[in-house]
Amino acid sequence: MTPPNEMPETLDAFAAGGNPPMTSVTASFDWRRHRKYVVFMMFIAYFLNSIDRNIINVLQQSIKVEFHLSDAQLGLMTGFAFALFYTSIGIPTARFIDGGAVRTKIIAGGLALWSVATALCGVCQNYWQLLLCRAGVGVGEGTFGPCTMTMVSDYFGPTERARAMAIYLIGLPIGSLIGLSLGGVIADHYGWRAALLVVGLPGLLVALIIRFTMKEPPRGLADGKYVKLEQALPIGQVFRTVTKKKTVVHLLLAASFASFSTVGGMVWFLPYLQRTYNLTAGQIGPSWGIMVGLTGMGGTLAGGFLADRFGKRDRKYFMILPACSMLISFPFYIFAMISENFYLCFACLMVPAAINNAWIPAAMSLTQALAPLAMRALLGMFVTFAANLIGHGIAPPVIGALSDLFGANLGTAGGLRWALIVAAIFYPWSALHFYLASRHVNNDCEA
Repeated sequence: MTPPNEMPETLDAFAAGGNPPMTSVTASFDWRRHRKYVVFMMFIAYFLNSIDRNIINVLQQSIKVEFHLSDAQLGLMTGFAFALFYTSIGIPTARFIDGGAVRTKIIAGGLALWSVATALCGVCQNYWQLLLCRAGVGVGEGTFGPCTMTMVSDYFGPTERARAMAIYLIGLPIGSLIGLSLGGVIADHYGWRAALLVVGLPGLLVALIIRFTMKEPPRGLADGKYVKLEQALPIGQVFRTVTKKKTVVHLLLAASFASFSTVGGMVWFLPYLQRTYNLTAGQIGPSWGIMVGLTGMGGTLAGGFLADRFGKRDRKYFMILPACSMLISFPFYIFAMISENFYLCFACLMVPAAINNAWIPAAMSLTQALAPLAMRALLGMFVTFAANLIGHGIAPPVIGALSDLFGANLGTAGGLRWALIVAAIFYPWSALHFYLASRHVNNDCEA
């Protein structure tokens, strides 16, 4: 139920340099109980999001052979075609949300779109059709992030958000566990096209369930403050406002650099293992999927729970913990790339697989404290934009191009090895910016 004396959040109020008056807020349903269901459905949707986004990684060697592609072309298909549209749609979606759009409808529509686009990838007859369908996956999935971040901030308070985000974000590693394992087996027995059809179509049913069962919370519900959002703030104004905070600037840089090494590496690790140790998708897909899924689930949950626990003492830990995770991953990544033994390589990769995503719950929950209500979706999307444009858009084709360059003298396996080693430099670089962000967190937080 909306209070009768609500006050809209206006452009004039922000231009004047302060937050507008806000009133107490209630909901017409048992929101504390319903929020558990909301997080569960977000987990299911993110699980499908992860499968549809990442299954292409275990299939790309087969696609490379069928369409006679270079590694640079593979990188464009797995990364840039997806990321360009993912990031492009995310910003206007965030602006609609900050203007009061109904997020449950956006989540359902985006889920239906990316599911259909994934299935259509399985019937493509050439490389350009595949690029187009991957762009469709990007458009659908690009609507998801700004919706879920702001819904979590409305259902959960500042000291609960990282845990709530971690719970639905474990859909990413579990999606890898199921998707890479299932995709590799299906590809070996029925071809890569069948794998894409099998994982794509179930999302349509989930989209319908979300559309008709998930409730939209009033803005500011968990904070106990109601703000009616009637008009979105200009993107330029929001960007200028939030980037005055040093925490935001360093977080944007840290997210970009972290994603280059973590996402770029994860896209190319499977082809690297296949080429170096002469494995098929069916041979490496299940073991890789299980390892990435189980370790990633533990790392993501730990990242969220530790951030909330230590963040209660001092908010700087929301950035200190991600810095530590990047520094720990770095040497294990390098050891894996220089190892000549499959089992040692695989064991070393377990560490970055476990904690590559540990920074995400802490960072995304922090964005919701660094901005006022009318800017939360856009700030969250700025960080997501930076991470995905670099991680999914720039890193895969750059690593692929380096692989082609080095491979002229070292062969396809050797070329990819050195391309991945070069990409590792962004681990310590991102850790530096997470640390620098931690020095300004307490002064920059809004709530």
